[in-house]
Amino acid sequence: MSARTIPSSTAIAGEVDRLTLATRQKKLPATFLASFSVKKRLQLDLNADRLPDGKPSIDKTCTKLLTEADLKAVEAAYDALLLFSRLAYLVDQNPELRPMMLQLWAAGVWQWMLFLFNCGEDLNETIGNEGRPLSRLTRQVITVGLVDVLLGCADSVPLAKQLVIPDILSLIGRLWFEDLEIPGRRNFVHSELTFTMYHLLNDNASNDSVLSTLIKAIGGGAKNIMQAATDHFRRLVSSVPPVAKSVHSQLYFIEFLVKNPTFRDAMHEVDTLSVAILGVDAFTKKAKDAEAVAACIECILTPHLLSGMSVKPLVQAINKGLLLSLYDARIAFQSDDYCCDVIAEVVVNVIAPALAFRSVLHAIERSETKAGFLASYDEIRKSNELHEWETLREFYLETLKFKHELDEILHPCGRTECPTNDVDEPIKLQRCGKCEYQRYCSRECQQLDWPKHKRRCIKEAGPEIYPVSDREFVRELAEFEIRKNVKSLKERIQKNPLLKNSTENLHFQVDFSTLDRNISIGVLPRRKGEERVAAVYAKVKSGREELRSLGRVAEVDELLSPRSRSHVWVKE
Repeated sequence: MSARTIPSSTAIAGEVDRLTLATRQKKLPATFLASFSVKKRLQLDLNADRLPDGKPSIDKTCTKLLTEADLKAVEAAYDALLLFSRLAYLVDQNPELRPMMLQLWAAGVWQWMLFLFNCGEDLNETIGNEGRPLSRLTRQVITVGLVDVLLGCADSVPLAKQLVIPDILSLIGRLWFEDLEIPGRRNFVHSELTFTMYHLLNDNASNDSVLSTLIKAIGGGAKNIMQAATDHFRRLVSSVPPVAKSVHSQLYFIEFLVKNPTFRDAMHEVDTLSVAILGVDAFTKKAKDAEAVAACIECILTPHLLSGMSVKPLVQAINKGLLLSLYDARIAFQSDDYCCDVIAEVVVNVIAPALAFRSVLHAIERSETKAGFLASYDEIRKSNELHEWETLREFYLETLKFKHELDEILHPCGRTECPTNDVDEPIKLQRCGKCEYQRYCSRECQQLDWPKHKRRCIKEAGPEIYPVSDREFVRELAEFEIRKNVKSLKERIQKNPLLKNSTENLHFQVDFSTLDRNISIGVLPRRKGEERVAAVYAKVKSGREELRSLGRVAEVDELLSPRSRSHVWVKE
């Protein structure tokens, strides 16, 4: 059969559409390939020997003056690529297509894709064609065609494996990042290629070269990829109304990215946090989409809050209106159990335990001063049972009261005999540089107290907790919990022979990583000549890590005595 008697790629593509769309099936008749000479047509039009540039590269522009034959070959190859994309979608339902498609890919399909992208961003501008314009093949048209081919291949398991070559990965990355606007198809390129990138990365999760190739192709590293994903998500949630399919696809892609430490760190360099909160607000007030709110919290917000080694992301989120956004979503979707559970998870397991940090408490206090939603809870709960918010409010008010009382304390100089301790007015104190706990009015007092203090001057066990004001606050709060529960702790010590009769030192650990604030008691090795002392530890959840911070070190009897160290402590 001659080339002239073989149907054109456009005609074959039309028949594919008729056979599949009309019957709503993805199965082609067994005689389809032979009756339309599909393989012959694609071999002719996608033959690599017909390339104007014999060795196309994504980074090398073709500057050759095209002949009439070259121009015809380019147009025919573009039409054949569109046919190839249609067949790629049908490979899994038509096994007879598989060997043909794989053979065609190896023979020249991917080379034509590279040529069209790099040399044909707009063929009328980049290639000398002696005034013979290719009106059909503009930059936008070529981009749409390439995206269709990539999507079709990504949708087929055997063909998707053919995309994992550096040149094609680079093509995908550049098209995705460039995000060319297509008239009448808003957000088409980025949204559709997000699907392709997700599948390639997910299917090759253990292959670091796939990710590194995409990062290299886009340029600027992981930060630029995260910035592009975030900017696109912002556009999606800002559209009216947001397109649910595209939004969810982008959410799951970002969630996948931030599982990688490189992207998790990059998330803090771009404004992903604000966009996540914007998404919660948009899906609550505009789209009324409970599923999207839950996905936004799970895929972006929670990973962001738990990333890093500090509560700084949480403080930033609260300052940007996180609590009010979650509160409004909880009220709006109170009948959606899953969405309510997701919101409760953040409030109870992330925000409320972090009240052990002064910086988080300050952030909530500022937010409450501005919005006042916790103060209005009494009115809301008459018609709504919001248990997680009641819990948060209870812990907030309790911890806030403790902070106010703690700030009123006149801290004494660490040297008991210092005359300034008898003066009922505040004095400027400096911390011990090692333990950062004991305070002194002067270097002289510190030196005089050193023989006594050195036995208890233990270096901070949780230096990851910063700033120092956060470490100090959680240590003070830990000792407060110990003294508040001193009666029950004494009973536990008396009932446990290992603790009661131990010649070793005791340590108490208050667990602030949950709302229960359980206190555990253990023993530490005792050094020769050392009095029996007690160490107070605070276990906290800072970011994604659980950390242990050393608190007060004192004699056991002093710590468990009913005598109060200050008016803050609860007496027996």
